[in-house]
Amino acid sequence: MLLVPVSLFATAALGLILAHLLMTRDMQLAANRLFVALVALYLVQSFLVALRWGYGVDALRLPVGLIAALIPACAWLAYRALSGKVGRAGRAGWGQIWAALPVALIWGALLALPDAADLMIPLAYLGFGLLILLPVLHDREAPALSPIGDGRQTRLAMGLIGGTLIASALTDAFIFYDFLRNAGQSSGHVVSFVQTAFVVVVGVAAGFGRSARDDGAEPEKAVDPADLADHARVLERLEALFQQEGLHRAEDLSLRRLSRRLGLPDRRVSEAVNRLRGLNLSQFVNEYRVREACGLLRETDQSILQIALAVGFASKSNFNREFLRVVGQTPSAWRSGGSGPTG
Repeated sequence: MLLVPVSLFATAALGLILAHLLMTRDMQLAANRLFVALVALYLVQSFLVALRWGYGVDALRLPVGLIAALIPACAWLAYRALSGKVGRAGRAGWGQIWAALPVALIWGALLALPDAADLMIPLAYLGFGLLILLPVLHDREAPALSPIGDGRQTRLAMGLIGGTLIASALTDAFIFYDFLRNAGQSSGHVVSFVQTAFVVVVGVAAGFGRSARDDGAEPEKAVDPADLADHARVLERLEALFQQEGLHRAEDLSLRRLSRRLGLPDRRVSEAVNRLRGLNLSQFVNEYRVREACGLLRETDQSILQIALAVGFASKSNFNREFLRVVGQTPSAWRSGGSGPTG
């Protein structure tokens, strides 16, 4: 009897997360729509799994399998959308077409060769999980459309999603083995507790996947990176955007927005910062914000929260953490002492 309450708890939790996303996210952005779809798919799957394993409704095996095939593909497409790699204006890019192929194959197997589908579904979770996790582990930057202030939590969230898809694949493999060797005696407990935990983890992680707007317009004249003298030139132009337009203060600032303003590829901008400053773009932008905040702390009577928001931070906690990293003191301690690195 423990199976139903535990699984239904996950369903209820996902329902709350889904409602929060629908109320707080801009649904005009592809990444946000895909993250909402991912949570919705997990919610439906969690409910169906509760019915199937809690009440032994074997007729639900097919719909559970159909939804299970969609989840890893949806997660990968959400990651691609956050990276700015999903086609515009509803056009299907190669990524969407590629993601549809394993889904179509699994659906066909579920209808014609159910035993084969039991092997194909874990392979899909493993493959898509690696496609998400490996770039997250390799790249220092958050996805291009992730707001710079959310970079750290976005990379963590995507890493959790990718890792959980892989763990889910391994769990499915164990369940398949358990049915072969022990007639599925342990499978109910695994589905009840382990898979339910996976559902909640992915649902919560998806809630942190937030996209900033892509300005959309390509630069009027594409700039060939080879025409730039070196990375210093890129960095000089980037700092000019901050000094002249205060672009660093935009809360939803992203790598994609900066690269479009400079007329350069995303990677060209991030490499310039990485190689010359030894920082990722999020750290670089936040250091610029902190230097401006130091001046406001010294010259004004504004509260720390007001200053944090004014220079581009989305929360006081994030401001405090980055200020401590850059200056070596908390904002309040620095204001009281009136000294510390500002430039």
